Amino acid sequence: MMRKIRFSDIKSIVRGKAGTYETHTLTGIPLKVGIGVNLRKRLMQHRASRKSALKLKAGGQRSNPNGVQSKSSILAKHLYYDTSLVADYDLKSETGRRTFLEEKYYFVFELTGNRAKARDVEKLRERQLQFRYVGKVSKR
Repeated sequence: MMRKIRFSDIKSIVRGKAGTYETHTLTGIPLKVGIGVNLRKRLMQHRASRKSALKLKAGGQRSNPNGVQSKSSILAKHLYYDTSLVADYDLKSETGRRTFLEEKYYFVFELTGNRAKARDVEKLRERQLQFRYVGKVSKR
């Protein structure tokens, strides 16, 4: 069963076990589905939404999403380049992304027991819902 919670509730509610998560805006836009071997740690990486996690590829430019990679939080990368999601939050700044994530965002999660099961659930959820962020980041 999936539980709907805010990012400020991660430490007190989410356990460090394998599972899936979905992120949504409060207005109902499904943004991303993902997995984590340690779900608490993975969601805390998203909550931090660090620009320092967005590393330039060799020869890349920060103005081009294809020139940037993130192994820490692909959600931070998606939000950084999405200029159409919200007008009243600066999603290019860590503070703006963190504030947006806390005020206008929630996620649901499900513990699955292992990574393979989490991956299966993730693929199923990607087929069931139209997530805004899937795969590579493109400018919006």
